[in-house]
Amino acid sequence: MKDVLIIGGGAVGLCTAYYLHARGRRVTVLDQTTLRDGASTGNAGMIVPSHVVPLAAPGVIAKGLKWLLNPESPFFIKPRLDPALIAWLWRFRAACTNDNVARGIPVLRDLSLTSTALLDDLAASPGLGDFGLAHTGLLMVYRSEKGRKENLETADLAEAAGLDIDRLDADATLALEPAICSPQTGSVFYRQDARIDPDRFVEVLARSLQDAGVMIHTRTTVQGLEHRNGLVTAVRTNHDTFEADEIVLAAGAWTGRLAKMLGLNVPVQPAKGYSLTVETGHPLRIPLILTEEKVTVTPMPGRIRFGGTLALAGFDPSAEPRRVAPIRRQMQAYCPDLPADDVEHAPVWTGYRPCSPDGLPILGRAAPFRNLTLATGHGMMGATLAPVTGKLIAELLDGEPPSLDLHPLRPDRFSNKSKP
Repeated sequence: MKDVLIIGGGAVGLCTAYYLHARGRRVTVLDQTTLRDGASTGNAGMIVPSHVVPLAAPGVIAKGLKWLLNPESPFFIKPRLDPALIAWLWRFRAACTNDNVARGIPVLRDLSLTSTALLDDLAASPGLGDFGLAHTGLLMVYRSEKGRKENLETADLAEAAGLDIDRLDADATLALEPAICSPQTGSVFYRQDARIDPDRFVEVLARSLQDAGVMIHTRTTVQGLEHRNGLVTAVRTNHDTFEADEIVLAAGAWTGRLAKMLGLNVPVQPAKGYSLTVETGHPLRIPLILTEEKVTVTPMPGRIRFGGTLALAGFDPSAEPRRVAPIRRQMQAYCPDLPADDVEHAPVWTGYRPCSPDGLPILGRAAPFRNLTLATGHGMMGATLAPVTGKLIAELLDGEPPSLDLHPLRPDRFSNKSKP
């Protein structure tokens, strides 16, 4: 039985540990935080088969340039002379094509639908416990004619890919979800979407793994990766040095930094997002994405989480008040009983999504190392794709043919791309 060391204790790392342990592997997990501090816990908790169109798509750059002129826009690039960011943006620009969308849609569809089914299996597992899984569907809400056209275009792509959707006018939207407080003229309802409590998901996974004998070392920062003859031989941390037969890098947005210790270029950029969570008895049942505002509204047991923003600002933990303002406005709309001062000073969570240049995850063996596997690049779909990622990595490490095609996700797909 081979030992596996997983670097990264977020949803992806813990799901990978879960499926490897189920196959009889001895697994150790390292994480630099307490498990409650990463992007896996403060995210919107949406399970989104609806998100079949990759982030890199035609028109995204032009829209992003317009957003840069708006201080409250949901997209922001912090100006800086960072060679890694410049190279990433160059690759992203090259990937914003119809061909990339056509290739990416079936990949993301199969990954997300498989992962949603795996979440059902996890929810039914007696060893885990409740993590708030609810098959609510998702409403993409719009309020302008431009928003209507963009949503219906995306809906056509999703429906052509086999997703189950409804196109609703304003009355039908309110009939389905009467608790909507945002201005709207219609929506697209994605029936196969769901939601979880992401904080609880990480908590129950970690507890179940620890009860089963999996060692999880928190506040453990990797300081060096040693290698020899095509093998990663040791992982040095601030506490100890670890050795294992197999190493899995599942450290989210930090994966690129760790891979650089081995001389590898893994093009992942940290895309900072914000969320605010408030305890409330608001009757909202169905998660919403307010498409013009780019704000998410997710009902969870006893609370609502509001999220948004994609900032390419490196690992800057600060929360820009102007970017948070649209999120706070939605909080006030859905929680009108909250004093304005409470809304204004509600604590802001920030986290980093690991974004690849083409909008697809990066999964597979990392040449030239025979015992190193990457599991990163999930962007804003980490919660959705964590279970299927864990299952695929477990299959790969056991030498089985993967249950889904990993070729479009292979880490070396960027090696032949042109650079600036």
